Parts: sequence; structure tokens; C-alpha cells
Amino acid sequence: MLNQRFSLIHLNRYLIIPAFAASISLMSGCGTSATAPDASVSSPISVDLDLPNSLTGARLQSRAESIVTAAKGLSQKASIGVPCSFNTLENDDDPFSNGYKTTRFMVAAMATWTCIADLLIELAATLNVHDGSIIETDNDTLAENYKPSDPTHYSIADISSTQSIIHMYYAHDRANPPTQNSVPGFYISWNQSDEAHVEGRLIVSTNVLDPDNHKAEDPVKMRMDFSYDDNGQNADMFLQFDENNPWADGMRIQIVKDLNASVLGQVYTARGLIKMTAQLLPAQNINEVPDISFFTVADLLGNGAAIAIVSNLALPLPINIFRGNHLGHYLMNKSDVYFFDDSSDWDYINKTISSAFYKGDRTTMATGGSFVPFNPSLDMIVSALNLEAGYFSGELCAAVIDADCTELMNAIFIDGFADQEKNQGSDPVDWRSDALANADYLSSVYPNGSDWDGAFELSFTPSH
Repeated sequence: MLNQRFSLIHLNRYLIIPAFAASISLMSGCGTSATAPDASVSSPISVDLDLPNSLTGARLQSRAESIVTAAKGLSQKASIGVPCSFNTLENDDDPFSNGYKTTRFMVAAMATWTCIADLLIELAATLNVHDGSIIETDNDTLAENYKPSDPTHYSIADISSTQSIIHMYYAHDRANPPTQNSVPGFYISWNQSDEAHVEGRLIVSTNVLDPDNHKAEDPVKMRMDFSYDDNGQNADMFLQFDENNPWADGMRIQIVKDLNASVLGQVYTARGLIKMTAQLLPAQNINEVPDISFFTVADLLGNGAAIAIVSNLALPLPINIFRGNHLGHYLMNKSDVYFFDDSSDWDYINKTISSAFYKGDRTTMATGGSFVPFNPSLDMIVSALNLEAGYFSGELCAAVIDADCTELMNAIFIDGFADQEKNQGSDPVDWRSDALANADYLSSVYPNGSDWDGAFELSFTPSH
């Protein structure tokens, strides 16, 4: 539906590749007593939610393979792949075309975070120095092969018998190394109070990682809180966008895995929210700011359903831009339901428009259009969509600002007109239907509920 790519696409550049590089250069630090990692060594905890492929697009490399790959990389000292990457969407896919794709895109980001957390925790378990000393890696800023996206220094500290902290620093010369007051690119702290209870926090300052390539639409701060016990696993991700981002302030995705649920019931619940500051696509006579919320459920196998609730969304409908045929701009409220199976195919698609109003810029001719080439006139659109006779005139979505065009919008999604995704299938009336009917949406993108104050302080105090 929307042709603008979501700026979170840059997440791979800021998280996956640097973390992978860290897993190599971190272990070959200069002047340390660190020993090479044994691929058989495993940390006592794992942050991995074991998400089904239908929610992430499938991991390109397994967690175990990630650790072995990183270990092999010590001798190669070269980039050999990205261990925390997921086949989330095809390059030409619009992550806002339906609620399922948006959720999957966001959940894949969460899966990336949990994978990176596991990688760092597991690799740290192989090192001997855990006293908080700041140690050089082999990524020297003065070297010919220096990589700004790789860490130059790191530290690991065991602050108690149950809690540890890792800092990774970027772009520091060896003559001027970071201090305890320097801002790390990565911070992670985790605590295991007993076998059942694991808590932690990961914070990433993306503007510190390769700042020369930072773009105005990119996130600047990212945080993930995680808490696991015998009953479930909870991971909560917060992203703050650059203040120059043209349309968003922040985003949040929360995933809960119920360890007591039936494997064929609501095992996973994902909730997402985007704090918008402007329309994704500028539209004539539209100044409203949209609200976008998501709610997704899945069983252990990956069968599930997603719903996106979008209010005050601008939708331009160009018909043929080469011939100046534009059906106009509209402001609408939409409920986007998408049921999917474990192979990511649809079971049921149903977009419902509760209200839609015309906001201007219609240039479509009244008559005389054609379908081949695709340049239909208003009368042809009326016929193709089975609209009332006389539609686009009088009180039926005429070219008058704020004319009611709800019938038009629903007809477009029922028919799949002008390359819009078509409603298809029928409600299976199973546990997924009940879950969506009782959806509980996030109310804020901020950890404190109101703003970003204190959200990215490099500290973590466990509750147990």
C-alpha cells in the first residue's frame, strides 16, 4: 500500500554486522589474557525466544552455528557472514502493506536483538578478564584495515555473583582510549538470580556505531528489556528515532511467550506501536497524525493472526502517474486483519475501512478511460467496483473536501483494485479469532509511559 521503505531497514547495518564483527575482534583483543573460545562452551542463560519462522522470516544461521562461526573467525580475522540475520521480507516488499508484514518486520528486529544478546553473553563466558578493565581489540583506528563499524575497545565486569555487564566502544584511538565515562556503542547487563529467573537489558547507541553513515531517518537509541521465568519469557524493545526523522518519534515491540499455553494455542503474543509525528506519505489537505498499533498471536508451530489498527492514515491513490490520472488523497481509519499459517501463507485477509474522507487532488477523467493501458475513468471504476450509480458525484464521494468515501475504500480492498491487496478467504473462527477479538494494545512507546527521559541510562537493577 505504501511505497516508502520503513527506515528500520537500516537495523541490520547498525546491529547485525557490528555485533558479528565484535564477536570476532572482541576475542582477539590486544594485551589481554583472553583465551580463544571453545565452541562447546555455553553460557548458563539464553535470551532466545525460539520464535517460529512465520514471525521472523527464518534465521539465516542457527544460534549454535553463530557461535561456531564466530570461533572460527578468530583465526581468519575476516568477515564471514552475519550470524543474527533473518529473511524477514523481500527487498521489494512494503512492510506497511498489511499488519502481518509490519509485525513480522518488527518481530524480526526483536529476534535479531535476542540473537545478538545470546552471542555476546556466550562469547563473554569464554573470556578470563571480568574485572571491568577496558581492553583493546585488534581494530586499530590507525591501521589500514580499520573498520569504523567494529569496536575498538570492550570491557566485561561481574558486578555480583549473579550479574554481569559488557560495554563495547567504537572509534577510540589507542592513544586516547575510552574511560569509564565514555559512551559505549553496546551495553548489556544480565542477572540470573536462580535457575528459573533471568533478567537483563541491552542498550545500543546507533549514532555511535559508524556515525559517518548515520541517516536522519535512522534510530539513534535502542533498548531491549528481557525477563524469563518458569511461566514465560518477555522481551520488550524500544527504539528512539533521530529527531530529524520526518515521520516518527519512536517504536516499540513487545513479545511474550507463554510457557504454560497449549502448543496449538496462544503461545506467542506480540504487540507493536509506532509513535508517529507525520504521515508516512505527505498528502494534500491532510495535517492529521496517524496512530498505528499492532497485535499478533501465534502457536508454537507458527500458525497465527495479526491485526493492525490504523487511524488518521493518509492514502494517495495514483492511477496512472504518466498520464496524470490520480483518484485523489484520502484520510481513513482501517482495521487490517491477516491470518497466516506456519509457512507464512495467508489463511484469511480482511481490511475494513470504518471511515474515509476525500481530501483533494482528484484528476481522474469522468469518461473515456481504458483498462489497457491501465488508465480508467470514473465511470469505469464505478462499474469495476460495483459502486452505486452516480458515485463520485452528489453526496457519493464527490470531488469535495471531506466527502465521505468509505464505500470506495472498502470496495478497493474487496476487489484488489489498483494493486491494493485484496480481501480473501474467510474467518476460520478458531482460537485466533478469539485472540484478535480480545486484543490488548500497547499504550506508549516510552519505557516510562510519557517520554524518553531516562530510557537509555546505562544501568540495570534486577528485581530478583
